[in-house]
Formats: sequence, C-alpha cells, structure tokens
Amino acid sequence: MAQVPEDYPMDVDVDDQSTHDDDTPQGHSRRTVIQSTSSQPGPASQSLLDNPDVIAVDETDEEDVGSSASERSIELVRDSDSDDVIEVDGGEEEGEHDEDDEDETDVEDDDDDEQGSVDRRDEPDAGDREEETQPSDNPAGNAEGVQDTERQGVQVISPLRNSPAEFKTTSPRRAAAKVESDDDSDCCSICFESWTNSGNHRLASLKCGHLFGQSCIEKWLKGQGGKCPQCNAKAKKGDIRVIYAKTVKMVDTTERDRAMRELEKEKQLRRKVELEAAQTRLQYELALQECNRIRVQLDRERQRSTQASVSGPSSSQASCSQASTSQQRRRYQFDSSVPLKGESRLLGYDAQHGTLVVSQPSPNQLFPGFGVKKVSAMDLRSVQYVSVHSKAIRDICFSGRVDGLMLTASIDKTLKITSLMSNTVVQTYHTPFPVWACCWNREDNNYVYAGLQNGSVLVFDQRDTSKHVEELAPPRARCPIVAMSYVPRDPSSSLRCGGLLLGTLQGGCFWEKTSTEYRPHPLPMEGSCTSLRFEPSTRHCLASFRPDKNHNSTRHLLCELESRLVGEDGRNHCSCHVMQTFYGGSTQKLLTRSALFASPEDPGQLLVCAGDEASTSAQIWSASTAALLQKIPTDSPVLDVCPFSINDKHQLGVLTDKLLRIYSWT
Repeated sequence: MAQVPEDYPMDVDVDDQSTHDDDTPQGHSRRTVIQSTSSQPGPASQSLLDNPDVIAVDETDEEDVGSSASERSIELVRDSDSDDVIEVDGGEEEGEHDEDDEDETDVEDDDDDEQGSVDRRDEPDAGDREEETQPSDNPAGNAEGVQDTERQGVQVISPLRNSPAEFKTTSPRRAAAKVESDDDSDCCSICFESWTNSGNHRLASLKCGHLFGQSCIEKWLKGQGGKCPQCNAKAKKGDIRVIYAKTVKMVDTTERDRAMRELEKEKQLRRKVELEAAQTRLQYELALQECNRIRVQLDRERQRSTQASVSGPSSSQASCSQASTSQQRRRYQFDSSVPLKGESRLLGYDAQHGTLVVSQPSPNQLFPGFGVKKVSAMDLRSVQYVSVHSKAIRDICFSGRVDGLMLTASIDKTLKITSLMSNTVVQTYHTPFPVWACCWNREDNNYVYAGLQNGSVLVFDQRDTSKHVEELAPPRARCPIVAMSYVPRDPSSSLRCGGLLLGTLQGGCFWEKTSTEYRPHPLPMEGSCTSLRFEPSTRHCLASFRPDKNHNSTRHLLCELESRLVGEDGRNHCSCHVMQTFYGGSTQKLLTRSALFASPEDPGQLLVCAGDEASTSAQIWSASTAALLQKIPTDSPVLDVCPFSINDKHQLGVLTDKLLRIYSWT
C-alpha cells in the first residue's frame, strides 16, 4: 500500500460531533490516517471508524503533563467497489506490547513543539495536495469541520485516493486476508478469529457438533442462557469438548449421501417386490398342496369302497397271517453309521429334499449355540451344519412343502422357521416360557403351534409376526407339553373333527378345532407321557409312558381316536380307547421318542418302534398282534427313531448320543 509522505501533513481538530463526506467516487479508495491525543479513543475517532470511507487510523494517546505518550496505529484497507478485502495492521497487536513506546523519554516531549511548528509550516502544501486529490463538490475536504478541543484532538495527516488495482498489488497480506474471509470454517463463529490447537482459544465443540473457540463458547454459554450460537440448541458448560486435532478438514459427502438414500429406497422397493413374489409363490404352493390332499383323499375313498365290495372276513384274516409270516422273514439290517459330535437329541426327515436332520451343539467353539446337522439320505454323507438356536432344541417338524421349511422349538424361549434350501432362519417367534414341542397346521400351513413349559399352547400366524394370535390354556394342572401333533379333519373316520393332540407329563389332551374356537377334551391316559405320534392314514396315535407306581415298565399305547355328538347343540365329545399295549424295560430317565409307521411290505399294517434304556436297544412290534418282531442292539440308549424311504428303499434311522445308525429293510 502506498504510504503518505510526511512532507504534506494536515492538522484538523475534530470534536465529538465531527462527520465525514460519504460521497466517494466509484473506482477509487480513500486512505485516511487519524492521530488521537486522548488517553482513550473518543467519540470523534469512533465516528471516523464507523464511516465506511475511512481507510487508516493512527491513534496517539497522551497522558498528563510529564508522562510519556503512547501511540497506537490501526490501518484499515478497503476496496470501495467490492468491499471484499479488509486488512488490519496495528502497531500494537492483541496480547503484545510495544516496548519502544514504554521506553520513551522526556526528550521526545521537547521535540513535539518543534514538530508542531514544522507541521504548521507545511500545512499550505498539504492543503494544495488535498485540493488536487478531492472531488470538486467538496474542495475544502474535512478541514471545514475542524474545531479545537481541550482534552483530545484528531489530526488528519493526508487523505489519499488510490485505484483498486493499486491496493491489490501493494499489500501481499491482502490476498491472504481474502482467502481467510472466504473460508469461514477455519474461524470461530463468535469472534471470527481463527481457532488454535492450544491455548484458551483452542478448537472445541458442543453436543450439536458446531465448532467454536473454547474461551468464546465458555463466555457465550455463561451469558446467553445456555444455547448454541448457531442452532439454538440447549447446551451447558459441561457439554464443551476440546478437539485434539492439528487441522480440521471436511469432505463434501452431499452427493454420496443422496446416492445412498436413493439406493436405500431402491432396496426397500426391491425387498417389497421380493416379499410379494414370495407370498404369491406361497399361495400357489398352498393351493397346489390342497389339490393334492383332496386327490389323495379321493383315491383313499375309492380304495376303501373297492376293498369293502371285493374282500370278505376270510380274506382279511388270510392277509393278516401272510403279513405276519412275511414280517418274520424280513427285518431291518444294519447299513451304515454317521458319527456325531455329541449331545444329539432329535432326528427328523425332510421327504421333499431327502435329507435327515440331527439336532446337536455347534461344532465350532467360536460360534456357540445349537442347530441341526444335515445328512443326505442318498449317500448318507454329512452335508452342512445350520445354526438355529442359542440353547438346546426340544422338537423338530417339517411342513411337507417343496420349500423345505423346518419348525424348531427350543428352551431359549423361541420358535423358529428355518429354510433348509438357503440354510437360514426366516422367521422367529418369541414366547414367555421355554418351548418344548411344536407342530404345523396340516390344513393351513400359515398357522404353527408352540407347546410351552407351563402347559399352554400358543398359536402363531406366519402373516402376523408381531405376536401370537391365540393362547390355549391347559384344562389340567400346568405341566410341560412334551409332544404334540395336528389331526386333520376326516368326516368318514371315527374322529371326524380336527385339532391338536397333546401329550404332557400328566397325560394327554385333544383340542378340537371348530370354525370359531378350540375346545379341550381330556383323554383317558394315565401316567407321564414322553412321546406322542399320530398316523394320518389310519388315524391312530401312539403314546409312550414312563414307569410309575402303578406300572413297573415303560408302556406304549396304540389308541384309536373317536368322537360322538352329545347334547342338543350337537357338540362333539372326543375320546380314545386303547387297542394294543407294548411293554419295554423297567427304567426310563430320558425323554425318548417312539415311532408309528406303516410296514414296508404291507402299508395296511402298522409297526411300532421305540428305544429301551434297560437293554440299550431299539424294539420293533407288530401293531396288529403286539408281537416283538425285532430287537436292534446299540451301544448307548436310543434317543429317537425315524423311518424313511427313498428311491423305493425303506430304511430306519436310530439315533444315540454320538452316533446315527441307518438300517435297511431287507
């Protein structure tokens, strides 16, 4: 910036009411140097600073007679065209003191008189210079408003006009000031000073995330009612957090965030479409399954009518004797075995995919929990382990559909649906008590049932995953439900109605399902039930009981369910009567599961298979004669048995704690 030569001073005394002309021509800048002799800047100098045309101010503070004088110089540079560059230079910066001013002697006071005479001698030349530089509408400049004051005086040394280009080229710090004014993120929004990484004005932030100087924000919160200066959010002194960073840089992620929001919207739309497609496929499969069920029921009715018209009592007896003789000749032979990790409890078979599943703990210690191990029924090789629950699994059943959905009950208070095609859990239902048993609704696969430890049954709808739709309270004492099966309706059988068949530690119960409600019917079964199976083709059930004080050995009761109409309202009374009883050993500590299935040679004949802890074996009986057909020895107690067939090959799976044995019918 061009400096004012000292050869052209102008002494102008301005009182507190002095004003300035604001009519500055466009394209020019005015620089004015003002010296004040007051001890503090008075109203006159403040008025000059408030005038936008004032460019530079030199202030001189004088004290009493005989004391040293102090000077302070403030330089303000401004372009009157753009108003975008302001530079402040002071002889005295914030926090610093001019030691030379403090060392002034009385000799300088003597020189003031001589300097004043020189200034008065050079005043005409300064007036000529002022007339050449100022516009014609105000030739006298600011000298007309001059008047003497007793305590302070303002002396205008020289008014000077320069072009904007001259200001931009003469001061190298002006460009740096422009860059700093454009980057507001590097300064405190309270004092507009750059923050530091140490000291009182170090970088700090509030909970809302806005940045300030530490000293500024502390003063602000103390006197502004505890609110953020930028967002007006509530804040207190304890919310101030010092940021320990050398530099603060921000990355503009506006476009990325917008793209992420659009991507999330697209994902939501895609999930919605996939869910609608899955629901459509499910409805199609349900309709197809209903058609197949009706077709099978029609074929069964045709076979019954044909057998009733052709065969007589003599032919029935002959077929039974031939079946007994054939069963004595053929039996299950050991085929292969599959080693397990240990603590295996349940065995199930998915007929749609030809897969055996065994419940066991996780083989990986890094991922604890319980799940199922898939074993291919074709080559009896282990396929994969699927993690399902966090605690032990108590029951497994399959939907019988092509999607391969598996329903599992666990004591971790959850009921889960797992897809064996994707090996993932697709639905989870939470219960207030541990779940001991579960089953599907064979007439409407949208509903599943969970038997709890307190004896109640929760009904869940797959279309409403928030909570259960109905709860069935136990008619008797609250004891755990160890087994349950769904009985479909069959108007031509002895049990015409459908519902839930439950086995508890205190007996059995049948819940009749009507169009509006479930009605309980206690069954005449005494003892602690450990297993309950239902055969839909013959509508018989097999209930296994532990030894008790009235019975010295385990019992397996083959029962036929029946119903009859009672009362004027036409309600059904459901009950059962025992057809055969099969006895096992004298001890049973584990909740082992038995099986009721059709004979591989004659589908009209039933076989009963159950484990015996006393002899550590699996026993097979004939349901029609109650004769023991085969005894399969094992090295440990049998926990579960599961008959299955694949490629017209009938096999039997026998599960122990650490081994799965496969037997083939030969």
